[in-house]
Amino acid sequence: MIGHRLHSTKHDLATESHTPVWFLVSGLALIAVAAILLVAALGNRLYASNLSFAALAVVLVLLGFTAFLYVRAWYLERRGVYATERQFESVYRHALDAILILDDHGVCLDANPAAIALLGAHPVTIVGHSFAQFYERQQGFESQWRMFRECRYQRGQTELVRTDGGRVCVHYTISADPEGHNVLILCDVTERIRAEDSLRQSQERFQQISDNIHEIVWMMDAETKQIVEVNRAYETITGRSLESIASDPSSYADLIHPADRVQILAKLEEAAHSGRFDEEFRIVRPDGEVRWVSVKASPVPAEGNMIRQLVGTTQDVTARKRAEAQVAEHLAAAEAARDQADAARGEAEALRKATLALTQNLSMDAVLDTLLETVRQIVPFEMASVLLTEEEGRLFVARSVPASSSNRPVITLELAENPLLQRATLSKKSVYVEDTHEERDWRENKPFLGVRGWIAVPLVVSDNVLGLLTIGSATPGSFAAEHVRLARSLAIPAAVAIHNARLYEWAQIYANERQTLLKKADVSRKTEDRDPLAN
Repeated sequence: MIGHRLHSTKHDLATESHTPVWFLVSGLALIAVAAILLVAALGNRLYASNLSFAALAVVLVLLGFTAFLYVRAWYLERRGVYATERQFESVYRHALDAILILDDHGVCLDANPAAIALLGAHPVTIVGHSFAQFYERQQGFESQWRMFRECRYQRGQTELVRTDGGRVCVHYTISADPEGHNVLILCDVTERIRAEDSLRQSQERFQQISDNIHEIVWMMDAETKQIVEVNRAYETITGRSLESIASDPSSYADLIHPADRVQILAKLEEAAHSGRFDEEFRIVRPDGEVRWVSVKASPVPAEGNMIRQLVGTTQDVTARKRAEAQVAEHLAAAEAARDQADAARGEAEALRKATLALTQNLSMDAVLDTLLETVRQIVPFEMASVLLTEEEGRLFVARSVPASSSNRPVITLELAENPLLQRATLSKKSVYVEDTHEERDWRENKPFLGVRGWIAVPLVVSDNVLGLLTIGSATPGSFAAEHVRLARSLAIPAAVAIHNARLYEWAQIYANERQTLLKKADVSRKTEDRDPLAN
């Protein structure tokens, strides 16, 4: 057991601490001098008795002194060996790492308490048995053992199976000595491996989230103004690759529209001290396209008042800006129409008020209610509805007058089954039916029951049909061309208002997703700060 290793240690110590040669030579020289004096004394007859006694006394003293020196040297040598043995055994028994002594066949000769605790086994099940029992596959142990026997030294990392079925990850070091004993040291790294795996999985989940949202999520060094981290949405919005921002972390400044660049960079410099940035500005993509972005940033929590990093999001708001521009254009057109002639002043005023009413609220329900209420003021009708487009060529009734029951299921209309609805949607032009009984393409549906006169006006924004505004009357021929024109004029700001309401709903969804992502990033950073080994 441990005696094998201690015997080797004793042998080494005895070899290194043997009695010096000069000490032996000096002892032999003293004995030789004493012998010469004794012979000389015996050879002198006049003083034979006295000299013999004196020589004998000298020899005895020298022999006694030499014996004393030998005993003292032997005692000091043995005491050093035993002290070293005790130190070795103490270190061996109290070491925190597992230490095992293996023979050349991998059979365990001895194991310290740390090894017994690590492997979860009784000493009798370890000592005298092959260490391969702690491997899931014996072939794996045999392969590593062959490599060790060739090199006489090996270190690495492996997974062991405890006697209770549990698994531990260990970093091992094994070396051989000349007497055929092999010392195996095991360091338990299970918790570190699990922490690294957990951190890697958390980082992978965060990367998947950030790469699949439509906003740029970025982190910037507050001092250098260089981008530290950015997700893949950077490529979609800016048209530039992630490699370009990685190779030149300040290249984002080149994206800013020349007319906005000086102001935005100045605001960014202020944000390095205030920690706040909330701006909308233009960027220019490599293909020359100009887009509007909304950029918001806040400081990363840090010790003290020093702001070291900024984290933020960048959202493409080009569609909203264009919609606002269209609204402004239509408002301007309405104002211009009012000034064209006194005869059309009342109509223009009505359209202006309708446009303002539609753009004052971004709630979809409020927009639809305002639209139908405004239609009633300029076109007399008995029934009206707003149909919004769905996927796969369908329309659904979003609002109707008279209002349907709140618990009635949503009414859906297939374009393929309604030629008139299909014509208005595909051609993006208004359809007027003077008398539905005389129209062969007319189809009787729940929203149009009892209708004889009917108008359908497409709601178009940026060449996309959002739906239809339908107006019906129980009397045939009750609508004139003027009514169709008024409905068509009202449909322009109505379509923009519906589009803005949809953008607002999407923006709310994206804002919620962004807040969730930032909270997760903050939790991840705090976890890393609390656990330095996670890095």
